[in-house]
Amino acid sequence: MTEATPSLSPLVLAPTLLVMGKGGVGKTTMAASLAVLEAQLRGRAVLVEFGDGESGRRALGAGRDGRSEGVGVEHVVIHADEAIHRGSTPLFGSSTLAKLALDNFAMRPLLRAAPAIREIAMLESVRQVAAERPGVRVVVDMPATGHGVAWLRTARQGRAFLGSGPLFDLCDRVARELVAPGRASPIVVTLPERLVLEETLELCASIARDPGLPVAAIIVNRVPRAFGADAMRETRALHAASPGGGAGALLALLESRAAASLEAARILEGLGGGSGKLGPSTLWTVPLYPTDPTVATVARVLREQGYP
Repeated sequence: MTEATPSLSPLVLAPTLLVMGKGGVGKTTMAASLAVLEAQLRGRAVLVEFGDGESGRRALGAGRDGRSEGVGVEHVVIHADEAIHRGSTPLFGSSTLAKLALDNFAMRPLLRAAPAIREIAMLESVRQVAAERPGVRVVVDMPATGHGVAWLRTARQGRAFLGSGPLFDLCDRVARELVAPGRASPIVVTLPERLVLEETLELCASIARDPGLPVAAIIVNRVPRAFGADAMRETRALHAASPGGGAGALLALLESRAAASLEAARILEGLGGGSGKLGPSTLWTVPLYPTDPTVATVARVLREQGYP
């Protein structure tokens, strides 16, 4: 079940990967794992995170052997205020004037009330990160589903609304150089649950329509795998020999896992990358582990499934 489903053509990824998904699906772990895998394959990679950066730092921290998981990965944390200052500098002609204007008491409430300004500034910072590191793959841990999609539409909407001017130029630059086919590839993280997968397919279709980015791959995380047939057979024999012993609880666990594994297989069966509901998107699966896997473990799983 953890083998890759082949698509109709080889997967070609853009320089920037936009990792998306609902909260709680393991999106940050997958983003960090992709960055680690890129660093393993090509020597360098960048993981971009918004906010305080703690989630990414934890994911890239020491592995179970005590060594850092993030060798070769540059972790860039983008803060909204700093992004707005950087993005506004061309509008005001200098960094000093931008800071004076944006720190004005009358401007601060306006910026808080206009999330689109923050969003386009954050995306402009991502664009700058990618432009300053040619040849290095940039992996972006995007906000959770609803906000992430809204972010991707901001540049196009701002460009259409403004028509001209410095802010139009900013939106146009982000739309052309970041949120565009060949510049960025969305990768969506999901779970092997029927409702969640249906929402994922809707998300993929929505992103393909607007802003027009085809989803490159879907990662189905925490896919349950049945234990071996020998374990089930031996546990049943133990339970039959001693019905009142602890083998009964173990047997219930094994049977529950087997049922969950079968249900996951049924759910995934119709999602064949390139020929099923996913369209041209590639499908990767990451198994359910007893404890949270390290990013190096996930990177190995993705590499075994043909990550390009």
